[in-house]
Amino acid sequence: MAAPAQRRPEGFALGIGVGYRFPTSLTTPNTSSVRFRFPSGLTLEPTVVFATTSHSEDMGTARTVKNTQLGVGALARFPLVRRGRTDLELLAAVDVDNLSTDPDADQADDVRSVTTASIRYGVAVGAWITPSLQASMSATNGLLTFVKDRQEQGLDTVTITTDTTFGVIFDPTVVFMLHLYN
Repeated sequence: MAAPAQRRPEGFALGIGVGYRFPTSLTTPNTSSVRFRFPSGLTLEPTVVFATTSHSEDMGTARTVKNTQLGVGALARFPLVRRGRTDLELLAAVDVDNLSTDPDADQADDVRSVTTASIRYGVAVGAWITPSLQASMSATNGLLTFVKDRQEQGLDTVTITTDTTFGVIFDPTVVFMLHLYN
Protein backbone atom coordinates (compact mmCIF):
# COMPACT_ATOMS: atom_id res chain seq x y z
CA MET A 1 0.00 0.00 0.00
CA ALA A 2 1.39 3.41 -0.97
CA ALA A 3 2.10 6.05 1.67
CA PRO A 4 -0.35 8.96 1.75
CA ALA A 5 0.76 11.98 -0.27
CA GLN A 6 2.32 14.81 1.73
CA ARG A 7 0.03 17.87 1.52
CA ARG A 8 1.61 20.26 4.05
CA PRO A 9 5.16 21.10 5.10
CA GLU A 10 6.67 18.64 7.60
CA GLY A 11 8.16 20.05 10.80
CA PHE A 12 8.98 23.76 11.11
CA ALA A 13 8.57 25.84 7.94
CA LEU A 14 9.08 29.47 7.00
CA GLY A 15 6.76 31.05 4.44
CA ILE A 16 7.09 34.33 2.56
CA GLY A 17 4.04 35.66 0.78
CA VAL A 18 2.36 38.45 -1.15
CA GLY A 19 -1.27 39.24 -1.69
CA TYR A 20 -4.16 41.65 -1.66
CA ARG A 21 -5.91 43.46 1.20
CA PHE A 22 -9.44 44.21 -0.04
CA PRO A 23 -10.92 46.44 -1.31
CA THR A 24 -8.18 47.14 -3.86
CA SER A 25 -7.35 46.96 -7.52
CA LEU A 26 -5.98 43.59 -8.59
CA THR A 27 -3.27 45.16 -10.76
CA THR A 28 -0.61 45.20 -8.02
CA PRO A 29 -0.36 43.21 -4.76
CA ASN A 30 -0.58 45.54 -1.74
CA THR A 31 0.45 43.38 1.23
CA SER A 32 3.14 40.91 2.20
CA SER A 33 4.00 38.76 5.21
CA VAL A 34 6.31 36.18 6.70
CA ARG A 35 4.81 33.13 8.42
CA PHE A 36 6.44 30.77 10.90
CA ARG A 37 4.63 27.40 10.74
CA PHE A 38 5.21 24.94 13.58
CA PRO A 39 4.82 21.12 13.36
CA SER A 40 1.39 21.32 15.08
CA GLY A 41 0.11 23.60 12.31
CA LEU A 42 0.13 26.69 14.56
CA THR A 43 1.38 29.59 12.44
CA LEU A 44 2.62 33.01 13.57
CA GLU A 45 2.82 36.13 11.41
CA PRO A 46 4.82 38.85 13.20
CA THR A 47 4.78 42.53 12.27
CA VAL A 48 7.43 45.10 13.14
CA VAL A 49 7.40 48.78 12.18
CA PHE A 50 10.20 51.24 12.70
CA ALA A 51 9.92 54.26 10.46
CA THR A 52 10.98 57.86 10.61
CA THR A 53 10.42 60.61 8.11
CA SER A 54 11.33 64.26 8.10
CA HIS A 55 10.31 67.06 5.80
CA SER A 56 12.18 70.37 5.79
CA GLU A 57 11.34 73.62 4.08
CA ASP A 58 13.00 76.98 4.23
CA MET A 59 11.06 80.06 3.10
CA GLY A 60 13.10 82.56 5.08
CA THR A 61 12.50 80.56 8.26
CA ALA A 62 13.55 76.92 8.40
CA ARG A 63 10.97 74.39 9.58
CA THR A 64 11.27 70.61 9.90
CA VAL A 65 8.35 68.23 10.46
CA LYS A 66 9.35 64.83 11.85
CA ASN A 67 7.25 61.64 12.18
CA THR A 68 8.39 58.52 14.00
CA GLN A 69 6.44 55.26 14.08
CA LEU A 70 7.18 52.20 16.23
CA GLY A 71 4.99 49.13 16.22
CA VAL A 72 4.96 45.42 16.98
CA GLY A 73 2.34 42.76 16.61
CA ALA A 74 1.56 39.18 15.74
CA LEU A 75 -1.22 37.20 14.10
CA ALA A 76 -1.64 33.62 15.29
CA ARG A 77 -3.35 30.99 13.12
CA PHE A 78 -4.79 28.04 15.07
CA PRO A 79 -5.78 25.05 12.90
CA LEU A 80 -9.35 23.90 13.59
CA VAL A 81 -10.30 21.52 10.76
CA ARG A 82 -8.21 19.82 8.07
CA ARG A 83 -10.04 18.41 5.08
CA GLY A 84 -7.95 17.16 2.18
CA ARG A 85 -5.75 20.05 1.06
CA THR A 86 -7.67 22.76 2.96
CA ASP A 87 -7.39 24.07 6.51
CA LEU A 88 -9.93 26.06 8.51
CA GLU A 89 -8.10 28.30 10.99
CA LEU A 90 -9.08 30.50 13.92
CA LEU A 91 -7.18 33.83 13.94
CA ALA A 92 -6.10 35.96 16.89
CA ALA A 93 -3.96 39.11 16.62
CA VAL A 94 -2.43 41.69 18.94
CA ASP A 95 -0.86 44.97 17.75
CA VAL A 96 0.73 47.93 19.55
CA ASP A 97 1.68 51.04 17.57
CA ASN A 98 2.97 54.51 18.41
CA LEU A 99 3.07 57.44 15.98
CA SER A 100 4.87 60.54 17.17
CA THR A 101 4.58 63.77 15.16
CA ASP A 102 6.74 66.83 15.79
CA PRO A 103 5.39 69.67 13.58
CA ASP A 104 8.44 71.85 14.29
CA ALA A 105 11.62 70.08 15.39
CA ASP A 106 13.02 73.40 16.70
CA GLN A 107 10.27 73.64 19.36
CA ALA A 108 10.30 71.04 22.13
CA ASP A 109 6.72 71.54 23.36
CA ASP A 110 4.49 70.70 20.41
CA VAL A 111 4.83 66.92 19.97
CA ARG A 112 1.75 64.77 19.39
CA SER A 113 1.95 61.07 20.25
CA VAL A 114 -0.80 58.57 19.38
CA THR A 115 -0.51 55.06 20.85
CA THR A 116 -2.87 52.35 19.66
CA ALA A 117 -3.27 48.83 21.06
CA SER A 118 -5.69 46.40 19.46
CA ILE A 119 -6.90 42.82 19.64
CA ARG A 120 -8.48 41.23 16.57
CA TYR A 121 -10.13 37.88 15.80
CA GLY A 122 -11.13 36.07 12.65
CA VAL A 123 -11.20 32.98 10.48
CA ALA A 124 -9.17 31.81 7.51
CA VAL A 125 -9.24 29.07 4.91
CA GLY A 126 -5.94 27.89 3.48
CA ALA A 127 -5.51 25.60 0.48
CA TRP A 128 -2.25 23.70 -0.04
CA ILE A 129 -1.51 23.70 -3.76
CA THR A 130 1.74 21.82 -3.06
CA PRO A 131 3.48 21.15 0.28
CA SER A 132 5.47 24.35 -0.38
CA LEU A 133 2.74 26.65 -1.77
CA GLN A 134 -0.38 27.79 0.07
CA ALA A 135 -3.21 30.11 -0.98
CA SER A 136 -5.26 31.58 1.86
CA MET A 137 -8.21 33.89 2.48
CA SER A 138 -8.45 35.57 5.88
CA ALA A 139 -11.20 37.66 7.44
CA THR A 140 -10.29 39.60 10.61
CA ASN A 141 -12.36 41.88 12.84
CA GLY A 142 -11.55 44.27 15.63
CA LEU A 143 -12.46 43.11 19.12
CA LEU A 144 -10.80 45.61 21.46
CA THR A 145 -9.02 48.87 20.62
CA PHE A 146 -7.37 51.33 22.98
CA VAL A 147 -6.13 54.71 21.68
CA LYS A 148 -4.21 57.25 23.74
CA ASP A 149 -3.62 60.65 22.14
CA ARG A 150 -1.11 62.90 23.93
CA GLN A 151 -0.84 66.44 22.55
CA GLU A 152 1.61 69.02 23.87
CA GLN A 153 0.22 72.53 23.43
CA GLY A 154 2.96 74.81 24.64
CA LEU A 155 4.91 75.09 27.83
CA ASP A 156 3.47 72.85 30.61
CA THR A 157 0.18 72.27 28.75
CA VAL A 158 -0.64 68.70 27.74
CA THR A 159 -3.96 67.24 26.65
CA ILE A 160 -4.41 63.47 26.91
CA THR A 161 -7.41 61.76 25.34
CA THR A 162 -8.12 58.04 25.61
CA ASP A 163 -10.68 55.98 23.72
CA THR A 164 -11.55 52.32 24.31
CA THR A 165 -13.71 50.39 21.88
CA PHE A 166 -15.02 46.88 22.50
CA GLY A 167 -17.41 45.01 20.29
CA VAL A 168 -18.04 41.69 18.61
CA ILE A 169 -18.86 43.09 15.19
CA PHE A 170 -18.43 41.08 12.00
CA ASP A 171 -17.26 43.62 9.44
CA PRO A 172 -14.12 41.84 8.22
CA THR A 173 -10.94 43.00 6.60
CA VAL A 174 -10.39 40.38 3.89
CA VAL A 175 -6.91 39.39 2.71
CA PHE A 176 -5.89 36.94 -0.04
CA MET A 177 -2.29 35.64 0.16
CA LEU A 178 0.04 33.23 -1.63
CA HIS A 179 2.88 31.91 0.57
CA LEU A 180 5.91 29.93 -0.55
CA TYR A 181 7.32 27.72 2.25
CA ASN A 182 10.77 26.19 2.58
